[in-house]
Amino acid sequence: MVGRTRKQRPSNTQYAIRRNEIVDQAAELFARNGYAATGIREIGDAAQLARGALYYYINSKEALLEEIHDRVMDPLLEEARKIKALECSPSARLRMISEVLLRAIIERRDHVWVFLHEYRSLTGQRRVNFKRKRAVFEKIVGDLLAEGVDEGEFEIDDPPMTSLAFLGMHHYTYQWVQRHPDMDPKIVSDIYCGIFFDGIRVGRDKKAGS
Repeated sequence: MVGRTRKQRPSNTQYAIRRNEIVDQAAELFARNGYAATGIREIGDAAQLARGALYYYINSKEALLEEIHDRVMDPLLEEARKIKALECSPSARLRMISEVLLRAIIERRDHVWVFLHEYRSLTGQRRVNFKRKRAVFEKIVGDLLAEGVDEGEFEIDDPPMTSLAFLGMHHYTYQWVQRHPDMDPKIVSDIYCGIFFDGIRVGRDKKAGS
């Protein structure tokens, strides 16, 4: 009896693969239909699993939502922390963060749509954790902009607004990237950063009378 149970139980690798598939399917459903309008039944149908079998892989619908957010936020934070610690100019490090962020947006479009639109559906500690992670990432961007000012590389009148502008320009990419699914994140990053840094670099041309 024990032997048969072991044969029926998937290996850790099989379990992880199947669970990842379910999270991807949930992200697609949440992005297409909205989190509130998507029920466990729809997720089970997409995964071709009965309700009981589905709960073998997930704890709850909100746990799925949390994991989708973590799949976006955790790699971004890990890469951003490494980039911030590098010994190169603030603008060079911001360019690296730009590319990492755009790669996530382009390669995980459904996840990013959910990340940007459905975070308010997280409750309790899950929402606290998400807001904390987002604040850490935003602070890294803000710190690099401030470092650029201190080193004389940037001239910024309103650092918080500049930081929001940098992030907002990147976040909006998900709106149009579906029309260009093969877009290279580095190419987009080079375009964005070229536009952005030309506007804040010390020595830029001033308009007459400004």
